[in-house]
Amino acid sequence: MLIELHSHTSQHSQCSHIKPSTLVKKSIEKGIQALVITEHHYLWTDEEISDFLKKNEIYDNFLLFSAQEVNTNVGHVLVIGAKETIKEELSLIKLKESYPDAALILAHPFRNGRKPSKDDLLNPLLDAIEIFSSNHTLLENYLGLKLWHEYKFNAVSGSDTHHEDTCAIFPTLFDHPVRNLEELIFEIKNKRCRPFFKEIQKFGSTMAVEEITFGTKGTDDSRSRIIIKKPKNSDKWDSLKNSANINKEIYLNNFSNGKYRVPKIIEINEQEEMILEEGQRGKTLFDLLPIVSPSTGALYFKMTAKWIAKLHKANHKISSLDNTRNKENKRLKSYLKSFTSTNNPFTEKASKVIDFIDQNETLFFDSRSNHFVQVHGDYHPKNIIIGQDYSHDIETLFLSVIDFGSSFSFLPSYDVGYFISQFINQFINLPRILVQYTASDFIKYYMEEFEEVNSVNFVKEIYFFRIRANMSIASFLIKVGKGESDNLKWLINQSEMIMNNF
Repeated sequence: MLIELHSHTSQHSQCSHIKPSTLVKKSIEKGIQALVITEHHYLWTDEEISDFLKKNEIYDNFLLFSAQEVNTNVGHVLVIGAKETIKEELSLIKLKESYPDAALILAHPFRNGRKPSKDDLLNPLLDAIEIFSSNHTLLENYLGLKLWHEYKFNAVSGSDTHHEDTCAIFPTLFDHPVRNLEELIFEIKNKRCRPFFKEIQKFGSTMAVEEITFGTKGTDDSRSRIIIKKPKNSDKWDSLKNSANINKEIYLNNFSNGKYRVPKIIEINEQEEMILEEGQRGKTLFDLLPIVSPSTGALYFKMTAKWIAKLHKANHKISSLDNTRNKENKRLKSYLKSFTSTNNPFTEKASKVIDFIDQNETLFFDSRSNHFVQVHGDYHPKNIIIGQDYSHDIETLFLSVIDFGSSFSFLPSYDVGYFISQFINQFINLPRILVQYTASDFIKYYMEEFEEVNSVNFVKEIYFFRIRANMSIASFLIKVGKGESDNLKWLINQSEMIMNNF
């Protein structure tokens, strides 16, 4: 059962700007089944509650309870079950002595950067700790979650509603339905409730990623999301931090909202070696193209080309030329090692291709570096998210791009060639996708957005960087045990063909 435990109304809390009727209406729209009004040092009477329910025609399918938020020596405490208004501040001990049957919940304890101690959170006088709140930043909500997992105290969440936009965004999930205030208190005291959220953990080769989604969808199908990224080893922290800083720089330069965007970096935490990133609501281009109509897919495909063109047009130069040289040198060596270390039958051919890449990239470094811009570096369908801010409003459609871990300064054609090769490889088993969405269309859409690009050199460079991407894909296939697959053979043959006609 979903219950909102912390809310204020303009009727009895001067700090609130939401009417009781609006609060209840919005809560019901978000799937809330019961609501606790917790005015500051004021308890709605049974008569007030009854009159309100009758006036607003609220029936038995929605429960409305009254409690209060009280100032104490340990902070604000929600008191659920006191029979009278508590008009003045009390110590927590006095509060417990005066109202032993009430449920006492420590409200927004992480607000304003506070970090309660283990003893504070395990205080036996408290029945629960509010770990999620609109009065916390996303970082503070994450800290609450982290300490809950660590200390295993009884945790709830509360929206602390004062405005419509914070209505019922952090409800609490009760394991069993409640029918009255006494049952509500009993369930809290017996730890049969918890914050309502979804937590998904993923582990990659270099970092651990955790996605947290808070609250209910509501009428607009929108929920608050955060992504937490941590390096698996401390030696990977600088790389992760650099990726976040590049993302942040791009976000601040016309990619923060609208149709084309990147996630917001909420926090780069040096002490914890942790990145907090805004979660993106949508699905990847890889997931969507096989299931949407051809016309919708064409729109997404065109947006994909335009996003990368807009990035290149912005002419960011965040990474240095030396950084690009060093990265490419290391990568090309690692690709060759993938072949040689496994005695791969295509080693000789791959070696020639990699030498060809190295020689031409050296020419680019020496003669074309004035044309370098910040490229994404790993632009492919699984790093491209399509979503809508409001699920029923197509005008809020957006495309957002994630994962700037491979970003560096290079020719714009790098991203285009890389995308085309990755696109072909990822949809190699879905030929209809490759027929519907072609490389020539992608290049055309890109050049419509970025007209300044030199068309002759640009198209030629795209073919070159497709070879470069093919070696990256081939190296990956070897690592996952597909070193003698038809797919890898095709990549080598295609690379040789492009190389011979370059």
